[in-house]
Amino acid sequence: MQKTRRIGLLMIISGATLWGISGPMIQWLFQKTELTSSDYLIFRLLLAGLFILVFLLFKGDNIFAIWKHPSHRIHLVIFAVLGMLGAQYAFVETVRISNAVTATLFQFLGPVLIPIYIAIKDKKLPTPMKVLAVITAFIGTFFLITNGSVENLVLSDNAVVWGILTALGFTFYTLQPVNLIKKWGTMVVVGWGLLIGGIVLLLINPINDYQKLTESITFSTMTMFLLIILSGTFSFLLYIGSLKYLSATETGILSSIEPLVAGILTVTWLNESFGGYQLIGGGFIILAVILLTVPEKEIEKGVVASERVS
Repeated sequence: MQKTRRIGLLMIISGATLWGISGPMIQWLFQKTELTSSDYLIFRLLLAGLFILVFLLFKGDNIFAIWKHPSHRIHLVIFAVLGMLGAQYAFVETVRISNAVTATLFQFLGPVLIPIYIAIKDKKLPTPMKVLAVITAFIGTFFLITNGSVENLVLSDNAVVWGILTALGFTFYTLQPVNLIKKWGTMVVVGWGLLIGGIVLLLINPINDYQKLTESITFSTMTMFLLIILSGTFSFLLYIGSLKYLSATETGILSSIEPLVAGILTVTWLNESFGGYQLIGGGFIILAVILLTVPEKEIEKGVVASERVS
């Protein structure tokens, strides 16, 4: 038991660290190339989706069975477009406009919004601990955006809008595919979600400036791009795997190292600076997520698992 627990701890810490690293790497890619968020995501979603689905095929899983059910097909497409593509695009655009730490912290607001949605849906007040978590998160968001001064906002209007959309997107794709995940498994749903999201984005906003794209491709940028895809994908697989050995509460707490890793890299590697109140705000948001793991009943594993995607 102790050995399997150590394996679980190693998996979740590694997975959270890899996800925390991926944000600064995306920011570096935007700084060194002329890629747009759409250009980047088309390749990332398509390649990550294919990676997961091919992996499942080699395992012998029937990845096409989900398409035989009309209602499941509809829900899968909705998840792919509004959840997977929507959340990923908002996250990457927040990185591009502001920085990796800000995007990661806004992403962390997703789990905090879930109790609000459930309270409205069930017409029932959340537990005191969840109320405290929500209040803590909003205090943290206020400091993150304003750095303690409402007269001089630290983040631009666009960064705030895309950051809020990031939180809403991650909330949506955490809640919406729960039934699909119970029936078909997380990896099948997420794999198809990534692939469909990439195809839809390619159709809506195709890559037109191939010259600019080829000029951006160097050995260093291509290497970074591949590392981003691998880190995000393996982060997801490690997170899912850790749920076999640890409780959802433990994984929720340990995943809080994501913004810490992103923050350290962004400051030391990318030379970003943050105000004192912004750092306090980040701490409040992380604390809010930790408080959400305290309630009497753990979040169902299938729901929690969908909160980490490549």
